[in-house]
Amino acid sequence: MVNVLHWTAGLHHDGSAMYVSNPLPKQGETVTIRLRVPKDAPIRAVFLRTAPDGEQHLAAMHKESEAGICAYWSTDVQVSMPYIPYRFRIMSDEGAYWLTAMGVSRADAPDLWDYKLLADFAAPDWLDDAVFYQIFPDRFCNGDPTNDVPDGAWSRRGFTTQHREWGAPILSFQQAGTLDFYGGDLQGITQKLDYLQDLGVNALFLNPIFTAYTNHRYDVANYNEIDPHLGGNKALAELRQALDARGMRLILDVTPNHCGSENVWFLEALKDPNVPTAEYFTFNHYPDDYETWLGHKSLVKLNYRSQALRDVMYRGEDSVIRHWMHEPYRIDGWRLDVANMTARQGMVQLSHKVWREMRRSVKADNPQAYLFGENFYDGTPHLQGDELDAIMNYKGFTLPLWDWLHHEIPAQELRPQSDPVPLTTEAMAEQWQRFWAAVPWAITAQQFNLLDSHDTPRILNILGGDKARMKLAVALLMTIPGVPCIYYGDEIGMEGGRDPDNRRCMIWDEAQWDHDLRGYYQRLIHLRRTAPALRHGGFQMIYAEGDLLAYQRQSAEQRLIVVAQRGNDAPSNISLPVQHAGIADGVSLTDYLTGQVFTVEQGQLNLGELAAGRVLLLEG
Repeated sequence: MVNVLHWTAGLHHDGSAMYVSNPLPKQGETVTIRLRVPKDAPIRAVFLRTAPDGEQHLAAMHKESEAGICAYWSTDVQVSMPYIPYRFRIMSDEGAYWLTAMGVSRADAPDLWDYKLLADFAAPDWLDDAVFYQIFPDRFCNGDPTNDVPDGAWSRRGFTTQHREWGAPILSFQQAGTLDFYGGDLQGITQKLDYLQDLGVNALFLNPIFTAYTNHRYDVANYNEIDPHLGGNKALAELRQALDARGMRLILDVTPNHCGSENVWFLEALKDPNVPTAEYFTFNHYPDDYETWLGHKSLVKLNYRSQALRDVMYRGEDSVIRHWMHEPYRIDGWRLDVANMTARQGMVQLSHKVWREMRRSVKADNPQAYLFGENFYDGTPHLQGDELDAIMNYKGFTLPLWDWLHHEIPAQELRPQSDPVPLTTEAMAEQWQRFWAAVPWAITAQQFNLLDSHDTPRILNILGGDKARMKLAVALLMTIPGVPCIYYGDEIGMEGGRDPDNRRCMIWDEAQWDHDLRGYYQRLIHLRRTAPALRHGGFQMIYAEGDLLAYQRQSAEQRLIVVAQRGNDAPSNISLPVQHAGIADGVSLTDYLTGQVFTVEQGQLNLGELAAGRVLLLEG
């Protein structure tokens, strides 16, 4: 059966260089905006709608060229504002259509869904081929046992530090109170860089390494000191040198929202309410009643009404954020913990102001620095070009992917608000598109994408041990717009449930590795880092129905079509419509994974049977 789509399905634009002559223009520059349409579409005229200084302007576009089954319309736009929203008005024999980042419709839409072009945006160009690897330092590798936290070193909240043997079962909070330590350190990371380079990753994201009293170290005691039990400042400088030798990048994790109750600033404030650091915090009733993160007395909320706090955290030349970006550490950016709550406290809402100020400070030191935040919800208001570079893209990628791939949610994990029914393919694609449409393409291209992290169960556990579906998830991670990140050990098949079980020790006994899975990761990482279509290409959703998902990544040099089959009961004969993606009959596409060749006939790719979890990476 041949699927016939309406000609409007072939209207396409994205913010890549295929359609914007310079996706990262300077103020005052003139850029060419292009629109792809089916060559035989009944189009009479096309207009580009912009809003210079808030007033609507419709610029007539002209048919620039034809190629194969496509025609291209274009017009020039002067970059006269920091932020330029735009959309297309298509005049056809059957009526007028609007094309926005949310798709095509006869109905008009709010400016929220417009395509967005940024002027003078400091985008780190090294992200084009970056593949991150997240490390929870205490659990990756013990490079120097002499700096391990010993038994009984300190006690907190009724618990005492426990030194655990590498690989011993993780203790729950009720058993150890996060005072169980396994000895992983920065020296261990340095010693394993050859392993990481062989895997193919070229950027590290480390969970907190500042001096603290828990194994997760989000209770920072001193922002100006690397924890001696992780090797101290010297070990960080040595790690930086070793990364430089391999051309690898380094991102550190910082908690600008709160510090530990034993932080040096807070201890000073508890001794004397008149010391300068006292204004860094909010005391409701001095000294015992103070603002905390979600009621945890050990995590003290920072008060960004204090100009002095802003100076010491990020504005001053030797502030926390800027200090570690200087020699000899030269980190390449920051992951900002609890970014969704930082500088927000009841009637005092300063998050936009703080992120704008922090961006200016960070980019002044290094325009190539990467600044991304933790946010499990909607971070798009902070992703408009003047605040964060990206967020951990849970809501715009990870969570809908989980909900699509779930076999079923275990009964013990069901909550009143849980959806026990897997997300439809159409709904997942729509959620992705909604979150992409809300931000400029330059932001979408550098969003921090992940399958799991230290805050979630591991992807293999989420998928009930189904490695076919896990491979499917990895393929989507490596081919979707944005910057992919791998949680340590996923590549060898490590398991882990909810925190803290997801923070097990890295397995270094190769006899326990899933070598096939690791080889798959290597191959997909190599593709992500070398394929032009993935490094800087655009994106078009081709198909999202039933259990089948397909999308196109395209650059001037390469076309790549990703096909993913979720279902258990595969149709006997899958025909994928591709004419609306600008692909003519007779074009052959080769699967990167198997070498199998498919040829377009009557606007379709006949894919035959695809088993559950099957992925095709079709190169043109």
